[in-house]
Amino acid sequence: MEQAYAAIGRAVIFAQLFETALVPIFELFKMQTEPGYREKTGGYISAGAFKVPITNIVKALSATGDIAPDLETRLTAYIADRHTLIHRWVQIHGLPAEDDVAAIGAILELANRVENEAKDLTQLLVGYVVKYAEPEWASTNMEEYKARMAEIFRRAHIDNVKQWQ
Repeated sequence: MEQAYAAIGRAVIFAQLFETALVPIFELFKMQTEPGYREKTGGYISAGAFKVPITNIVKALSATGDIAPDLETRLTAYIADRHTLIHRWVQIHGLPAEDDVAAIGAILELANRVENEAKDLTQLLVGYVVKYAEPEWASTNMEEYKARMAEIFRRAHIDNVKQWQ
């Protein structure tokens, strides 16, 4: 069970890191795609942005067609796995007994999946921003920069930028 507890803790931390990265990236996206949004926020993260559930971010992107279907599916699966691990596991499966190898293995598998997906999604989106929002490059390629930021949720998983590892 100690391994399971450690895996759950890692999954929670990496989920928080992903969500902490996703919010400003979504705000950056809105500054490029919503007329007047940059002026409204002064170019800063809007008040309460970190309180918005990531499900709502995915739904907003989907409603406007600003997310690739495969990335939407991936984020939706991640959200469901994270929710199950953090909020529903014990209600659904109960707390594994110390000697129940199968039950401990199942929660370990889910925790590892959540951790790995949170890491991968963070790397995917942050890597894209690091490459295309780098100030010197962006200032000399303003039109491409704007286009890249407006397409981040349609292109990041395709470009698969991993330069900041």
